[in-house]
Amino acid sequence: MIKSIIFSCAIFLFLTFLSGCNKVKIVDGVMDEGQECFEIKLVNATLYYQKAAGGFSSIVDKEGNDWIGFRKDTVQGYPENAASEYRGLPNLVFGSDDSGAGHPGFDQCQSTLISENKIKTVSNSGKWEWTWTFHPIYAELVIEKVDPGHSYWFLFEGIPGGKYRPQYQYWGTDKGGPDKSIPDYFLNNAEYDHWQWVYFGDEAVNRVFYVLHKQSDQLIDTFSYLGNTSEGVISPDGMVVFGFGRDKGAKTLFQDVGQKFVIGFQELNISSIEDHDIFSGMMDRFISDQ
Repeated sequence: MIKSIIFSCAIFLFLTFLSGCNKVKIVDGVMDEGQECFEIKLVNATLYYQKAAGGFSSIVDKEGNDWIGFRKDTVQGYPENAASEYRGLPNLVFGSDDSGAGHPGFDQCQSTLISENKIKTVSNSGKWEWTWTFHPIYAELVIEKVDPGHSYWFLFEGIPGGKYRPQYQYWGTDKGGPDKSIPDYFLNNAEYDHWQWVYFGDEAVNRVFYVLHKQSDQLIDTFSYLGNTSEGVISPDGMVVFGFGRDKGAKTLFQDVGQKFVIGFQELNISSIEDHDIFSGMMDRFISDQ
């Protein structure tokens, strides 16, 4: 009964904040991991968006946990950089002259604050454009221009709860959860399916981070863990590998403009099917109300 009341309150607060009744604050000129950023302060998170990269180097929750954990590294290699430079969001462009656009640490873009809660990014080549709109408890990305000769994806490569410890972490999708499986990307193991939303959590943290693709499709999406040594998932460090529009062999699949993605935190620790179903209801309301 108590848990039901708590989750009813959570849904009420979720819908209240979706109405946009609280302000978002964006500060220019803040440094994070070696690049000038926009610092975006939401009700329940602080995000650092690298202007020349067009991607998030840090997404920090209310308790100071960084769910991205990007950092520059003097060591270059696979899989070592799973503990540092591979991390980021949305990491859009891969495998072309614009490779790195949307990924922290690169300098393929120019980003501009175009209103009090909107940031527009244009690639240096002029072939790619996207805009982030920030709301009190979530952010939405719209892809506005793409290189007709290259596809793209939307990635979350980071660390749930601010740490790499897959044995204590979980994930779930619109098709079920919570899931404690630990596929090993280094050993070419991953989960592949068609998902509309996915959440990531840690048993010790009372929230999840979610990513949502507003359009349903039949493109392949990918989930796995990548450790930073040849020991795979039992490595001392690493990251989640998740991608909308990411096929086997690190193949990008999105090709068109107008794709919309949402990211955010929800203050829930999802430990049961009941919890998952309540979160699913939030996502359903989110999609239908937007």
